[in-house]
Amino acid sequence: MTITQTDPVNAGQTFRDTAPVLRVENLTRIFGPGCPDCVARTGPEAETNTCPTCGSVVACADVSFELRPGRTIGIVGESGSGKTTALRCLYGDLAPTSGRAYLSVYRDGERDIFEADPQDRRRIRNFHLGMVYQNPSQGLNLLISSGGNVAERLLAAEWRKVAAIRDRAAGLLGRMEIPVSRMDEIPANFSGGMQQRVQVAKALANGPVVVLLDEMTSGLDVSVQAGVLDLMQDIQRQEQVAMVVVSHDLGVVRLLCERTLVMKNGRVVEAGVTDQILEDPHHPYTQLLVSSVNM
Repeated sequence: MTITQTDPVNAGQTFRDTAPVLRVENLTRIFGPGCPDCVARTGPEAETNTCPTCGSVVACADVSFELRPGRTIGIVGESGSGKTTALRCLYGDLAPTSGRAYLSVYRDGERDIFEADPQDRRRIRNFHLGMVYQNPSQGLNLLISSGGNVAERLLAAEWRKVAAIRDRAAGLLGRMEIPVSRMDEIPANFSGGMQQRVQVAKALANGPVVVLLDEMTSGLDVSVQAGVLDLMQDIQRQEQVAMVVVSHDLGVVRLLCERTLVMKNGRVVEAGVTDQILEDPHHPYTQLLVSSVNM
């Protein structure tokens, strides 16, 4: 399948100045028994991601990208396009059917993290990645304190001194604008926006090299969305953490992401510099997405 590339020859040169912190090659996830026809007979041209031969769902196929330190890449598309599946494979919530991914901090970026043994995979997840889910209940235990949620992450990353853990939790929650006086309160008592900020604090606790954000502003009030997005911009500038942002909201992607992948029916149909994709989309599906926002 041909992916529309909107980059001119020299566009995005800064992205090539340093080695990628994350490389993803041909990431594919199929739900079901799978068969030789699955990838060939699904995708945007077929207008379905369900294999007509065996009934398997090709959630995503042949997803590839590179992410540089301190940069952010967006993945956009309609529901069912494969955005979240790709993210969950990277974090380890799902096992990919095929494909490879490399982190610069794991075996010098030369070993596929999908081939790591269970112990190494847990270590990658606990030490080097952070995840913010669309639904806070997936990323938080809503019935233990906000500080306890952050402490849980630190304990997984082998922090052992109680005072240091509490100081780190208080500092992170404070940066997320969660009052220290509410550090020992359960997130179930918080608003949706506050719960998302606790999730961000937890995701950053272990000093990850890559943070994965899955529709983190979906369902939030517009004013709350703005506050969360401002916070993420500040964190990126201060921490120089790399981010993968999954969203159906092109405004979120425009604000946070230098580069963007557009997905439909499990495939990347266009990739390039975000402003170019949104101002001059080439693929018909991207044109439809952009025009629907501008109507």
